[in-house]
Amino acid sequence: MKTKWKMLALTAMLSAGTTVANAADNGYASELGEDAYYADSSDYVADLYNDDSPQSNVGDQQYEANYEQSADEIQHYGSQLEPVSFVGDTQPYYQGDVGSGIATTSASCGCGTGDCGGDCGGYANACAPAACAPACKPKRRVANKTGAWMTAEALLWFPQVRSTVPLVSTNAAGTLPELDQGAATAFGGQDAFGGDLQAGFRLDGGVMLSEDFGMGGRFWMLGEAEDSYSAGGDGTTGSIGIPFFDSDLVADQENSILVAYSDGAGGGDTDFQGNINVESTLEMYGAEGYGRLRLLGGKGYRSDFIGGFSHFGIEESLTLAATATQTEIGAGQGDVYTFNDDITAENEFFGGQIGFLTTVGRGAWTLTALTKVHLGNMDQTWTSNGSRGRTGFADQAGGIFANNAEQSIEQSNFSFAPEANIKLAYKLRPHVSFSVGYSFIMWDDVLLVGDNLNRNINSGYLVLDGAGAVDPAERPTFEGLETDSLFVHGVDLGCVIQF
Repeated sequence: MKTKWKMLALTAMLSAGTTVANAADNGYASELGEDAYYADSSDYVADLYNDDSPQSNVGDQQYEANYEQSADEIQHYGSQLEPVSFVGDTQPYYQGDVGSGIATTSASCGCGTGDCGGDCGGYANACAPAACAPACKPKRRVANKTGAWMTAEALLWFPQVRSTVPLVSTNAAGTLPELDQGAATAFGGQDAFGGDLQAGFRLDGGVMLSEDFGMGGRFWMLGEAEDSYSAGGDGTTGSIGIPFFDSDLVADQENSILVAYSDGAGGGDTDFQGNINVESTLEMYGAEGYGRLRLLGGKGYRSDFIGGFSHFGIEESLTLAATATQTEIGAGQGDVYTFNDDITAENEFFGGQIGFLTTVGRGAWTLTALTKVHLGNMDQTWTSNGSRGRTGFADQAGGIFANNAEQSIEQSNFSFAPEANIKLAYKLRPHVSFSVGYSFIMWDDVLLVGDNLNRNINSGYLVLDGAGAVDPAERPTFEGLETDSLFVHGVDLGCVIQF
């Protein structure tokens, strides 16, 4: 008979707990939001499973009387089901009984000096819960800290491929490295740079100031993407040159600056030996400060409005250094020609951002989707400098594509940048999750080096003959700053810590 009463008591308590939970889902707890999960009731009634518990030593009659009182208390106050966490403005009326620490409550429910006895549903209070529960809700405290997060992610992203004019051409020995002579583009050209995996990192952290509002910051950076080419020789194994379209010839046609070439015949002045080094780099980073405001919420999901400040930095550079020595016997034998270009295109975005962050959770899994757009000004700066030299002449200002010793042009354009991120996380520990995701960012107006190189060059500008003076008409023209879109996308691998 003893065991039978225990089983009946357990059944009654679990049934009462289910009733309270269902009532919460249909009533007060419907306002809680997605994190209104309840702890397993077995955590709080475990003693009933143990025959050695203090209750097992109580006589059947005493235990029956205690059971009726306990069941009644559970029906009224639900104290056996402790709320683990709440998202929203309100909590059930029994919140004050489970050590929640909520001190600010509505006076109308009697938690202060009202008509319910001063303890808002405490055991000493005889008020009916139905009279107190609807009004016994904590007031919103906007400045109350309720949680924080920190996310660290490894970025495996792919920058968009970029194009430029042909920068280095190669051909068979004894054949000029000119594009109309069957030469191949060894460096530069269409879709020459980018498209390769680039590693980086992203940090995101912040704090919830209330259940509805939080503030955070984000910083990400990709490692420098580098494409380079280095070669040299005397032309006996192959020719190397810098191709350009010669506007000085009677009939405009392809030409090239000879770096390594041998025609295999004596005489003339066309044999050269030398080397060339070209490098293109791309760097980018982003920094943001934002606020998040809950728009929608329910059990297992939440949608926030995102707004804040955005800053991006995108910089592309091109450096070229070539040296060629005339080796063929004749006029100019031993003369050394040098060419140097150093060009940088800088982009700095300053503006705001608006978007949405939606999270859906089930068990240990969480799916997060972030969509937003950045709107603001893109400040752009084009900087170039270069030089040309030849034995016996003073170095001249301007390289091959950089037509001045130093040139700087600035402009500012309105720009927008859509961003999307989707992430799947699995919670390994109570406060630690690991995630994998995909990110995409595109800027609609970016200044890039390759879009602004002019390969229409007057050969008289390059030769440095006579006194080394250059007719202004021979100097290559700069046709203004051209911009284009640029995107980056890839995989994110991260660790999320919430505390």
